[in-house]
Amino acid sequence: MKLHWILPVIGGLAGSYPTIAAPPSARPQPVYEAVDVGMLPWVSYDVAPHLSASGVISWWQPGLDGAIHAFVWTHGSLQDLGTLASFAASIASRTNRMGETIGWSVSGRNLVDSGATTRAFLHSGSQTIDLGTLGGRDSRAADINDKGEIAGSASLSDGSVHAFIYREGKLKDLGTLPGGSFSAAYAINAAGVIAGAAETSTHLIHAVLWNDDHVLDLGTLPGGSRGRALALNDAGDVAGFSEADDAETHAFVYTHGRMQDLGSLGMDPIRANAINNHGQIVGASGVTRFVRHAFVWRNGVMQDLNKLIAPGGEWRLEDAFDVNDTGQILCLGARSGALRDRHLILLSPLPTRNSSDIASLSR
Repeated sequence: MKLHWILPVIGGLAGSYPTIAAPPSARPQPVYEAVDVGMLPWVSYDVAPHLSASGVISWWQPGLDGAIHAFVWTHGSLQDLGTLASFAASIASRTNRMGETIGWSVSGRNLVDSGATTRAFLHSGSQTIDLGTLGGRDSRAADINDKGEIAGSASLSDGSVHAFIYREGKLKDLGTLPGGSFSAAYAINAAGVIAGAAETSTHLIHAVLWNDDHVLDLGTLPGGSRGRALALNDAGDVAGFSEADDAETHAFVYTHGRMQDLGSLGMDPIRANAINNHGQIVGASGVTRFVRHAFVWRNGVMQDLNKLIAPGGEWRLEDAFDVNDTGQILCLGARSGALRDRHLILLSPLPTRNSSDIASLSR
């Protein structure tokens, strides 16, 4: 049975009066510099590139053979990691400070083919290692910390999918919530605490944390029934998404035993994808029924990242995948007027901001 990696897919009338441009001193000053990393080939809504603490990007591009390969981008330099032996395609999902990269290889060129085999890998130095499975056919590696501990998901012999941790050369089944049959791990912090999702005895999916052999059900936002924890920082603060009492998807942060709704940029759905060690959270929110924008949440306020870059650019930032501790943010940008032209956009805080502005970005 194939693994199921399921996440939800997430103008006014022109007046006849002339407009008066604001003087330069009154215009909002950009907070971030935007750099185009390159086109991002579409895979699936539940597959995202990531940004390391040192600014290394783990993603995917066409290789010399035309198939999609795992790549890492290091300050403008691209490296093709290839695939596992006898596999046709691959995805890179995370790189740690040691330069170790994880992801998964696929037996066929179609990365979402349910009939293809997927295998989690670890690329270290010049070697790429197959991490194996939990007895079934498939596995995916989602995150790695600086100790080399890896979190991900793999199939069992009965076809069900469980979260795993890879430590000291061994894959360990993290299990599920009592009565459930599904779990998935999406993030691991420096202490080895893992964030993910697991099925309850009533067949609902809840956000969870694993700490050693203990699994903690984080529940949902008030009135909701489903949710997932997608990220956590070294303090144990968790970010993700949950249904709320309006039956829509909302972004949350879980800290000090409490799940908090992050609000929105105007409309549902909203999803938080990443959180750094300063508590900054990034993700995507609807702004109209058919348009979503990337956001950054800090100090209790959600801001549209499109309003924090230089105005008049060619990109609309639709999603924010990751944020590191220097404040860099990895986004998905859509070129104006192009329906399918999506690029990775790396935002870096501008050094011209004064010290109080920079301090506020890091709180």
